[in-house]
Amino acid sequence: MVFGKAILAQAAGVETVQVNNSVSVQVDYCLINDAVSHQSIDYLSDEDVLFNKEKVAVIIDHDTPSGSESSSVIQRKLINFAKKHDTIYYHGEGVGYQLMLDNYVKQGEIIVGTGEHMAVFGAAGALGLTVKPELLANVLKTGVLDLQVPEFVKIELTGQVGAGVYAKDIMLTVIREFGARLGGKIITFSGETCNDLTRNDKITICNLAGKTKAVSAVFPIDESCCSNDGYDVVYRLDVSAVRPAIVKPDSYEEIVLVRELAGMRVNEVFIGGCSAGRIEDLRLAADIIRGKKVAKGVRLLVAPITSSVYVQALQEGLLSDFIDAGAVVMNQGCSVCWGKSQGIIDTDEVLLSAGSYNSKGWAGAATAKIYNASAATAAASAIAGVIAEAKGV
Repeated sequence: MVFGKAILAQAAGVETVQVNNSVSVQVDYCLINDAVSHQSIDYLSDEDVLFNKEKVAVIIDHDTPSGSESSSVIQRKLINFAKKHDTIYYHGEGVGYQLMLDNYVKQGEIIVGTGEHMAVFGAAGALGLTVKPELLANVLKTGVLDLQVPEFVKIELTGQVGAGVYAKDIMLTVIREFGARLGGKIITFSGETCNDLTRNDKITICNLAGKTKAVSAVFPIDESCCSNDGYDVVYRLDVSAVRPAIVKPDSYEEIVLVRELAGMRVNEVFIGGCSAGRIEDLRLAADIIRGKKVAKGVRLLVAPITSSVYVQALQEGLLSDFIDAGAVVMNQGCSVCWGKSQGIIDTDEVLLSAGSYNSKGWAGAATAKIYNASAATAAASAIAGVIAEAKGV
């Protein structure tokens, strides 16, 4: 059984779905935030009624606290919408994807939004689907999404993860090796290695699936879904061969080994957000940084993913480790990775981010450079002052 296909069939109320056929699926949740999906509200009239107010989540998480008048206008719109329709609502409590994973999303559900990271819900055995704001507006009214059934591919992860290699390194390798062939498809991750992956690992991997232009990605909960029957294509990756990886600036078309860029000067380092702000990421980074100092001239910014993670990191002393090293601990949320008001970099500066965005001009000057890597690589680089692999972690 193909797990993603089974989810679509259940949501469509049929026994099975066929590739390229059109289906109408019942949606479990809609996610609206202050990045792009807020535009869906503009397509609604004052008379429109939501399909289910308890299934619509309005989460302000990208620019909190607001860093510009334009952001405040968007956030006020979202606040008024959430109050009018009495929806699920969070403001400044952390990244929406994680809040949904922690409090709402269950196996087999379908969640719709406009963000590139919607596939993150695959870590819970759910399907996150990305649509345009105009289509999201229709789903908000009807609770139904019409779509063409995509192809289903499987990526088998085999072998044992090596020392100093993390889930982000695995997914960056997947993108480098197979990314061009995954666009428009639903990915299922399986294989013996998956038994050793933590929930955080699976979140990290699914979170980056959008970089391949895949429709979505999912880790099946039931081992009976792990046969190759029914998949259009099966790819295999031996993770024992994976090494720490890093994304070069401006796109995800150039992913190389960290050691190939070792020694390159960095000006700013970011650890946090939806890609590297969970407690496991902060523990890892703190273990590398503890008792050391951030290199002179380097700015290290750290942002826990949610309020609960912030409190936990505080209780465990992780925030003190960062502060003692000279880092700035920021509020919970998307933060620097959003690139609109916090951690802006100057002309020709280099940002090494454990986030997932590296587009030209995303975090400041168009001539600045953004590299993406794991929290471990980011932490080691902040101490070294240059791009560096994490050793002995």
